[in-house]
Order: sequence, then structure tokens, then C-alpha cells
Amino acid sequence: MTLQLIDKKRIYFYLTLLLILVSAHNINSINELNNIFKINKIELTSDLDNKLNKDILLNLNKFYNYNIFTLNLDEISKALEKYNIISEYNLKKKYPSILSIHLKKTKILAYYFQNDQKIFIGENRKKIKLKEDGNLNLPLIVGDVDIEKFLKLKKILNMHGFTLGDFEKFYFFKSNRWDLIYNKKIIVKLPNKDLEFSINLFKEIIESKNIENLKIIDLRIKNKIILS
Repeated sequence: MTLQLIDKKRIYFYLTLLLILVSAHNINSINELNNIFKINKIELTSDLDNKLNKDILLNLNKFYNYNIFTLNLDEISKALEKYNIISEYNLKKKYPSILSIHLKKTKILAYYFQNDQKIFIGENRKKIKLKEDGNLNLPLIVGDVDIEKFLKLKKILNMHGFTLGDFEKFYFFKSNRWDLIYNKKIIVKLPNKDLEFSINLFKEIIESKNIENLKIIDLRIKNKIILS
């Protein structure tokens, strides 16, 4: 056992010595090779506005001169996750020295106000602050905003043929129920339970009745419809 240990030590010693000698003679070649594989270009394609693209590229400058082989794409992902407007991204290494990034903008669904600041809700379940909203025609959410509950409501509305554009405002109450302003004039009062059933009932009402003079559809009481 002792002899084997000594032999192993000798082997490691000679291998280390050989590596040092080879490295000493090829140091220039190694440096040139390293330079070839350093990131020297970041390609960015997206459907975001040019100003935001420039800001993203600026924040990615720190990845220049990284070795393309050792670059961890998770680091790029973390940098991109800071931009809530992004819904999807695709990262690709293009050897020997290019990092290719494709970004996709999330769809803006609605907005609300928090401390007098306009906050948008994206389809990617994130809250988004925009310096310019481009005069987006979006519904307003009033009350305590719960994105998951809003997206659940949106899904049910879509299932019954409605779009968010059919509604001007969504009021959410602490009792866990919604009031909707439909077609800019009709208040639809929904219960805090059986949401899907109530929305289906709401659809049947507007399809079967003359709603020209209708102002309120109250569905809060089970098995009872109040129209006024």
C-alpha cells in the first residue's frame, strides 16, 4: 500500500511538472485562444420599444469579455427577470463570441393606482410600471388588487365569450366579490361564490333581454336575479 501511494505521488508530480512546462511554452497561444472565446457582441431582438432595448443592453454590458464556455446563462436570466414587461426570453450562445437574446413583451391587461401611481398588470402575472403607456385602452381595477383572482375572473369571462375590452372597470371588495362595469353603463354585481355560474347567467341575460335601459344586474343572492 505504501509503495502504491509513493508511485501515485510520483505520477502526480510528473504530470504537474509536464503541465507547467507545456503551459510555459504555449502561454501566448492560450491567451490568443481565450480572446477568441470572449463575448464581444450581444445581439438583442424583441418587440419592446427601442428605449427599453437600449436600457437592457446597457445593463448587459457587464457580460462582455466573459468566456462563452464558462458563461452561466442563469446570470443573464437574473438580469432579465428585473424587467417585468418581459414575458418570455430565449438565450443562445453563438460560438465563438456572440450572445444572442430574443425577448417577448407581455400583454398588458389592466391597470390600477397605487399611491397615485399607475400600475399595469401583465398577462405574465407581474406588476409593471411604464413611463409611457401609449394611451392604452384598458380597464381599471379598483380595490385591493389580487392578480391571481383577477386572472381567474378573466379566464372565466373569456370562456363565456367576453373580453376585458367589454368592461370599463372592475371593482374588487374585501368580501371577495366583484362588480363589473359592462359596456360602459351596466353594473354587474357578482357573488363571492359560484363565479362561473353567475357569469354564464349574466351572458344569458344580455343575450335574451333588451339591455338598452338596463343599469344594474344584481346576481349576489343565490337563485335570485335583480334587474333595474
